[in-house]
Amino acid sequence: MVLAAAAAVWLALSGRAATGGHTTGSAGAGALVRNSAAGWVAGQVSRTAVVACDPVTCQALRAHGVPTGSLYSLSPQATTPLRAQIIVATAVVRARFGSRLGTVYAPAVLASFGSGPDRIDIRQTAPQGAAAYQAALRADLAHRKLSGTELLHNSRITATALARRQLAAGQVDMRLLLTVAQLAAAHPIYIVDFGVPAPGAGPGVPLRQADLAEGTHSHHNLGRVVSPGYVRSLVLFLHAQRGPFRPLRVQTVYLSGGASVLRIEFAAPIPLGLLGPRA
Repeated sequence: MVLAAAAAVWLALSGRAATGGHTTGSAGAGALVRNSAAGWVAGQVSRTAVVACDPVTCQALRAHGVPTGSLYSLSPQATTPLRAQIIVATAVVRARFGSRLGTVYAPAVLASFGSGPDRIDIRQTAPQGAAAYQAALRADLAHRKLSGTELLHNSRITATALARRQLAAGQVDMRLLLTVAQLAAAHPIYIVDFGVPAPGAGPGVPLRQADLAEGTHSHHNLGRVVSPGYVRSLVLFLHAQRGPFRPLRVQTVYLSGGASVLRIEFAAPIPLGLLGPRA
C-alpha cells in the first residue's frame, strides 16, 4: 500500500510537470525550461557520465541525443540518486528527495534554468557525502590558486587582464590548468579568457573553457592570420589526451571582433583532487 501511494504521488507530480497547470506554470514555459536544461546536458556533460532524471526529463534528454544507456530514471522505487554522477533536479525530483538532494546527495549546482516550480538544477553528486565534497572543493581551490599563480609567472604564457584575474582567483578547472602548462612547454601560449560561469552555477564551480589565441605569444597577434601548423600541433596534442584530460570539445571560434581563438572545453562532472586526495 505504501509503494502504491508513493507511485500515485509520483505519477501526479510527473503529470503536473509534463502538462503544466497552476502548480508548475504553463505547459509551454515548463517545456521550454526542460528543453534548455536537456540541451545543456547534451552539450556539456560527458557521455560516460550517468545522468539521473525523472521519466519525462529522461525522454527530453534522449530527444537531445543523450544515450539511453547514460540515463538513470528516478522511479518511485529509487531510494538514492547516487547511481548517477549528474542529477537533473526538476520539481518532481526535488519533491522525491527533499532537502537531502542538496545537503547530502548533490551539493554542487553546475547550472540552473527557469524559476519557481519550473526551475531545473543540474547537480553533481557527492558519493562520499556533502561534507567530504565541500572539503575536497576547498582543497581543489587552493591547488587551483597555486597552479594559476605559477602559470602567471611562466614566461611562455601571456594572458589578458581578465584571464589573469581568473587564474589568480583559482576559478579555472584543474584540467585546463594542467593542459595549458603542457601546451606552453612546447609552444608560446596567449590566453584570451576562460569563459563565464554556466547560468545559475553555484559559487566555487570551476570554469571548464579556455580560449587561446590562434597565433603566437603576443596579444598583437590576435587579429593576424592563423598559422595552420601552430594550431594543428595544439589540436593534435589535445586529441591525443586520455581519461579526464581529453577535452569534450576543441574548435576554432571567431570572437565578436573577428579574431579567432582555439576553444578548449572540458566536460562535466568536474573531477576534484587531481593533485591530491579525491572526494
